[in-house]
Amino acid sequence: MPERSDVLTARPLGPDDRDAVCDLVAESDLATVGFVDFTPDSIAVDLAKASIETTGWYDEDGTLVGYGWLRRIEQTNQVELDVYVRPSYDAGLGHEMLARLEERARALAAEAGHAEPWTGMGVYRQDTRTQDWLRAAGYRTDTTFTRMRIDFDQTTGSGQPAEPPATDVVVRRVTDEADLRVAHDIDEESFLEHYGNVPIPFESWLERLTERGDDFSQVYLAYVDGAPVGLLISNRDFEQDDNAGYVRTLGVLPAGRGRGVGTALLRDYFARARAEGRSAVLLHVDVANVTSALRLYESVGMRVVLEIDAWGKGERVG
Repeated sequence: MPERSDVLTARPLGPDDRDAVCDLVAESDLATVGFVDFTPDSIAVDLAKASIETTGWYDEDGTLVGYGWLRRIEQTNQVELDVYVRPSYDAGLGHEMLARLEERARALAAEAGHAEPWTGMGVYRQDTRTQDWLRAAGYRTDTTFTRMRIDFDQTTGSGQPAEPPATDVVVRRVTDEADLRVAHDIDEESFLEHYGNVPIPFESWLERLTERGDDFSQVYLAYVDGAPVGLLISNRDFEQDDNAGYVRTLGVLPAGRGRGVGTALLRDYFARARAEGRSAVLLHVDVANVTSALRLYESVGMRVVLEIDAWGKGERVG
């Protein structure tokens, strides 16, 4: 492993740096989980976003050896961040990168009127090197997000839950602004008690929904007795590399819980994904989810395939 050099250059990154960042992150993913867990398009979006600050660390040969990013969530003191150090490079750089990002996080929190930031990062369970950086800096594990998956057999249809959806739940895709505002309201109310929840204005919610094109994400509403009580948001995050659909959000209002709404939304999306030729569907769930969502996903045939621990430092302020 190359030793640290005193000649390191740090600079902001942009869309033109996509290939170098992809190379570094791919090397990191392969060293930790054994597969590349991103697409070049997702890296390009992050590098182009005004709300995300990215920094690259270069050695004296001009090789990108460290990559870090951070963003403040709305006007809170909460700052999400991440750090990657090339596996072939000195792991000690991770401590310095984390300290620099935390310093910037303090400035971002101050800009929003907060005395101190809360900083957080998601880390693969296998990534002991990053865990060491966080532990040394005073972080703690707050919860775990589990990646779940259901596979479809395109010939026999196996993997598709056998039971029919609840007959009193109607699911339909929506695109007009009025229905999107309804979906936003359900999204906000459904997750009030969940880990890290921060209210997001409709404009910011819609921007995230459409940041990778109007057809990258799809929104579905579930109705019971004509009233909207649930939503499912899917996107194409895992289509390119895994030919899989992805459930980004599944939320049900308290009034709709216990009535098969979540199950109906999932079964409807599974059928759509399979009809489009997808071989699987994936999603992430907080194991501490107050609505016991993990049991719901297991009941429709999904299984755990990856665990990502959420680490945090400081106290959250809205």
